[in-house]
Amino acid sequence: MQPRGPMMKTRTRRVFDPKEKITAVLSIWTEQKTLSQICKEMKISWTLIDRWKNQAMEGMLTALFPKQKKDQLKPLNPKLIQLIDKKLDSGNLVKLDQRLKKIQTKANG
Repeated sequence: MQPRGPMMKTRTRRVFDPKEKITAVLSIWTEQKTLSQICKEMKISWTLIDRWKNQAMEGMLTALFPKQKKDQLKPLNPKLIQLIDKKLDSGNLVKLDQRLKKIQTKANG
């Protein structure tokens, strides 16, 4: 058990503004920087960036999808579905697709 008291260093919680979060997430999504580069530059853990990415994805879904019930949503254009499937099959968007499905499942409850 570690002693508590005036000798123990306290860690101050840093607050990042939305612009910093967006810049970090977009840098990763556009492959300008790797996750480890962002972590080192900002001196943060990958779990925090992962949380920011999930929040960004949820925000985009909320902003872009109309507030309708599941059965009222129109199906996607077949050509669009084909393009998305082609991109997903290439392997570079697999993680993004998995994250999107997880968020959609959570949103549809």
